[in-house]
Amino acid sequence: MIALLHTGAAKFPQNLLSRARQAVSLLLPAGVLKGFSSIVSRKLASHGFGASMAAMSSFPPQRYHYFLVLDFEATCDKPQIHPQEIIEFPILKLNGRTMEIESTFHMYVQPVVHPQLTPFCTELTGIIQGMVDGQPSLQQVLERVDEWMAKEGLLDPSVKSIFVTCGDWDLKVMLPGQCQYLGLPVADYFKQWINLKKVFLEVAFTALHPFSRRLRQGKMDLCLPAASLHMHTLSASAARLPW
Repeated sequence: MIALLHTGAAKFPQNLLSRARQAVSLLLPAGVLKGFSSIVSRKLASHGFGASMAAMSSFPPQRYHYFLVLDFEATCDKPQIHPQEIIEFPILKLNGRTMEIESTFHMYVQPVVHPQLTPFCTELTGIIQGMVDGQPSLQQVLERVDEWMAKEGLLDPSVKSIFVTCGDWDLKVMLPGQCQYLGLPVADYFKQWINLKKVFLEVAFTALHPFSRRLRQGKMDLCLPAASLHMHTLSASAARLPW
């Protein structure tokens, strides 16, 4: 586990790894948390999540062999620019049985409509102009993703995998919107995903009814402890959203 995280760290910016680890840690049994970064450990502990995780001595069987954690970064400004373009395309492949990170995919993407990143975008994402200059186009990156999916055995019909995102924006709005703008097809595997925010709302509504309005606003401070209540429902919460 430690070696895999170090391998991922060599390819991923540290802030991205922290966000991804925070998301995937919600799926992990207590033992796998050992070795995670101190940032994530403190984050979970600060929300009283450690005790709940420790109580999960056995992880329920999953309907998916792999969870693919995805978190785009895109061009942005105030007021918002249109169209937005993906500038960072990261994926963590998480084993649904062992809950270990087995592989990573990471590429920066060259924006073409607004090739110059704004100061606001750099401040928000941590991505500077030199990181995207000369990088592959979105079409080329999508081809690399498909090659990676094939290499990892994720295109095998007998292997069940699903993307995991924190919200619907990445795969319901950003990717299909940019692909439509550029005239690119959207692969079928991008049309099904687990929205962690939606899962948090579903499993926490009864137990945290007084706070349900805040949860709808996407407050992560409430989402974290709420997720520990009924995480066994996660695998049943994926919604297929055809375009």
